[in-house]
Parts: sequence; structure tokens; C-alpha cells
Amino acid sequence: MRLSWLSKSMSVLNVNVGVLGHVDCGKTSLAKALSMIASTSAFDKNPQSRKRGITLDLGFSSFTVDLTGTSLRSSFEQGYKQIQFTLVDCPGHGSLIRTVLCGSQIIDVMLLVVDISKGFQTQTAECLIIGEITCDQMIVVLNKSDLLKEDVRASQIDKMKKRISKTLEQTKFRGSPIAVVSAAPGGNQVDFKPDAHHPPNEDLQKLIALLIQTVTDPTERRERVRQRGFLFAADHCFTVTGQGTVMTGTVLAGSIRVGETIELPRQRLQRKIKSIQMFRQPVNSIGPGDRAGICVPQLDPSLLERGLVGTPGGSLQTCHACVLGAVRKISYFKNPVLSKSRFHIFISQETVLAQLTFFGLPAEQWTTTASEVALDLKQNYVYLSELPAEPQDQVWVLVEFERPVVCYTGAVVIGARLDSTSATACRLAFHGKVQMQVSEPNYKQTVLPQLCVYRCKTRRGQIDRVMDSRTCVVRGLFKRETNWDVFVGLRAHVELDAPGNGDSEEPRRLCTGRIESSFGQSGKCRLVLDDDLPEAVVHCFARKSGKKAELPSDISRCNFCVVLEFKRFLFDPKRCLVQ
Repeated sequence: MRLSWLSKSMSVLNVNVGVLGHVDCGKTSLAKALSMIASTSAFDKNPQSRKRGITLDLGFSSFTVDLTGTSLRSSFEQGYKQIQFTLVDCPGHGSLIRTVLCGSQIIDVMLLVVDISKGFQTQTAECLIIGEITCDQMIVVLNKSDLLKEDVRASQIDKMKKRISKTLEQTKFRGSPIAVVSAAPGGNQVDFKPDAHHPPNEDLQKLIALLIQTVTDPTERRERVRQRGFLFAADHCFTVTGQGTVMTGTVLAGSIRVGETIELPRQRLQRKIKSIQMFRQPVNSIGPGDRAGICVPQLDPSLLERGLVGTPGGSLQTCHACVLGAVRKISYFKNPVLSKSRFHIFISQETVLAQLTFFGLPAEQWTTTASEVALDLKQNYVYLSELPAEPQDQVWVLVEFERPVVCYTGAVVIGARLDSTSATACRLAFHGKVQMQVSEPNYKQTVLPQLCVYRCKTRRGQIDRVMDSRTCVVRGLFKRETNWDVFVGLRAHVELDAPGNGDSEEPRRLCTGRIESSFGQSGKCRLVLDDDLPEAVVHCFARKSGKKAELPSDISRCNFCVVLEFKRFLFDPKRCLVQ
């Protein structure tokens, strides 16, 4: 395998590699040891990063490899002569997880870096979860192997490999390869000097070979999204004197050329592209998976630090809410994820607080399909008080943002409790994909009424008196201030709950009727029945003088219950009730 510099004359396939792991596990040292070209914020260029000794921002760098003799035959046959690995160095500190989530959205494969002397740590586990959501391939890199004592090094490496393999058994990355390296032998940090770059040591050569063997060709997947509207995940924005403003980022979908117009949807600004560069090399166009810098004129860089860029009339919208499909609870999150609760939502390079409302298909309509089920506004959905722990394709969530965000249909969304005070608990709670964008500011009046989500309600009351065999007065169903207009005409039934029949015995339904009107001013109602009540029941509640019919000794008036069942649609402005 021969490393080489990126050449304009060669057709290059770009693969984005996320470098993730716990703080101080050696991610930046690994990226520096592998890289040939340093790009935006590479190797902790930020002065604050150097002062604190940790990565604070996404860092980008790259190296290239000749494809001859590799396993990427389909790419090679389509004309690619080199593969360029763009390394996305993500922060490891727990407080910077928002930045890690941004980086995870643009990667094809993940390098999960682990300090071999410490094993999996808190942020290692969170990075593993993020990887499960955002990418399909992973290599575990055991770093700092040179710090192990030489006489026990082999046994400790073998022991750690077994521990990690066991950890991965319950994840989608079961059987993922494990590499052992020493990115900075002896802990010595050296400055990156591309002109004096030497081939990596043997361990890093093996890692590169393993990376080539592991990665699958992203060309087919990228071609599927090439015909969509242009989407560019910008991660940095700065001014170049005499040129204009440069936005660096990664193409998520679509393509664009020099001279075409891009749009910043939040700022409602449009600019024509002056030039495009990929790792300092000018190009005329870019497509899915490409890491590039886009230069535009007359744009204040402070307007866009990180976010999405599209084209006029594209799929990007500024949304006040959205509906996610294929919602899954993350099994490592131990607390329930409740409707009406507020979570931090990561969506399209932004993190914002939002309120959740879960809903799904009624149980009788569940299917066994393994594919994502589309939202249908003609369908009635049942309200869910919490997100089921077991994966369900028939579960959605309405996400109402605290402030508007820019998003697109199909975007991966992750919900988390970033305010958790536990140092070891998993903060990532659930994930899903955007199926419906809600851009109207007054969406609660215009859009939500189209979303038919109902909540099953049950009210229970007692027979207060029996007027005749088909008319009774019921108490306990309603309050004094109840609006009777919505309840008159609803059907209810009388049932006998006989404790003598055992706790497992279902109540026996005696007869059914409809609510005719209110009765008095205390919340009672008049129930007109379809059939006669049993004579014994009529006499039991009779108020006239005379001997009452005797009921079995284990049955009293309290055992006769009136049950009202109905559906209330959450977003119906008229608050109508349906049975």
C-alpha cells in the first residue's frame, strides 16, 4: 500500500471518518499521525484548545491512499484511482457532546479510540451509541499500547480485546475489528509538518489497511441522494481577505457548481458561489460526501457559525415543530421518556429544548414490517403517555421546539438529557427521523388539527337513584362546572362489579344507554337505558316506602358502576368527543 499526496489529475473518492472517544484517549494524536493535509481547526488549532489541553471543536484533516489492490473494486471500476480519508476529530469531553453530535452526522465510518489502560469510559459509551445511530461501520482503536509494560503487553492487549468484543456483542457493531496502535509513542507530542511527513509506523500502517478492508463503498448510497436538493452541513465560517467569506463543511445531499446560488434559510440570504475548494484544490462542483470550502461574496461570517446551507426553494425549512418517525428509545437510558416532558433535541447541526408528544397506531393495526412506516394524516393515532422501551416502527413523536430550527425531511434527530447531573448515566434518550416539517408560526391552529391523535378516556360513576326501569340518575361522572354540550348523547353502560367473583373476574355489563341531560346543579346526569334494569336493581334503588328486593349478601349499591368511555382528540380546537 502506497500513501500519496492528493493530485488534481486523479479522480478521488472521499470517505469521512469520525474519530470519537473519551477525553484524553489520544484522538487528536491519532489524527495527526495519520494525516497528510491539515484543514479547518485541525489538531487543536484553537488557542483555547491548546491552553486547556483538550479538543473543543471539530478538527478536519486528511490522507490519501492508492486504490490499487484494495477491496473497493466497485469504486475503482467507476473511475476512482485514490481514496481520500477525511478525518473528523471530535471532542471527548462530556460537556461538548453537542459538537460530537454535529460531527457524527457527516461520517461514513467511525474510529472509536480507547485508552488501552482504561477501557470503555463514560464518553466512550456515548460515542458508541451515537455511532450506532449515525453510521454502519466501526473500528475500535486501542491507543497508548506503548505505555503497557513490555512483559505483560501481549496478555493485556488480548484481555482488553476480549472485554471490548463482549461489550460490542449487544450492538450493531458486533464483530467489529480492533486495532492496536501508539499514536504518540512515549506521550511525545510533535507539531504537524506536512513537508517533513514520514510514512506512519507499522501499527498505523496496519490501521490504514484495516480501514480500507472495513469501509464499504459509499458511492451507491451517495448516488441515491445526489438527485435531491442541495444540503451542505457547514461547520465553520470565516473571511478570506480579497476573496470573500468561506463556509467549510460536508455535502449531505444534492450537488452544486460554481456560479450557482445557495441560500442560508435562517437568515433568508442568497449568495452566488464564487469558488469551491476541496483540501486547497479548486474544483468546479461538489456532491454527496465531499468535504469542501464554498466562497461567497458579501456575507458576514458571524451570521453562520454552524448550520445547514441549501438552495432557493429547496427542502430546508425553518420549523417551529416537526414529527419524527421510526422513533426508538435508547436502551441505555434508564429513565422513562414521557409525553409532555422536555428534552434537548439535536437536529440538523442545532441543539434546542423541545416538548414531546408520543403517539402510535392502535394495537390492532400494528404490522410486522421492518421498514419505516410513513405518517398518514388520514389515519387516527392513539396517544402514548411514554415512549415504549421495545422498538416499534408504528411510533411517532411530535416535537415542539422552544425556538425555530432549520431542518429537512429525513434528518436524523437525537433526544437527550444534557442537564443530567450523573457523571456515569447515559444522557442519550431516543432517536428518530423527520417525517413532517411544521413551518407555520401558528401551527397549533393551522397544522396540528390535521394530526388526528386521540386519547382514550374512561370515567366511572355510581347510580344515585333509579327513576324507573330504563332511567337512572348518575353521580360521580362529572363535576359541577362541566360543559354538558359535549357529553349529552354519549353512550355509557351499567356494570356489576361483584367482589365475590374474585379479583380476576371481569365486571358484568348489565345494560347500555345514553346521557340525556344534566340533573340538578351538582354534576349529576340522567341516563336513559336501551333495556330494562333487572327488577332487583330497580327495587334496590327505589325511594318509595315498602320492602326492597334483597340482593346477594356480597353485593351492595356500591357494586353498580356506570362507565363512560370516549376518545378526545388532542389537537381538535372544538374539543369534540368521539365514541
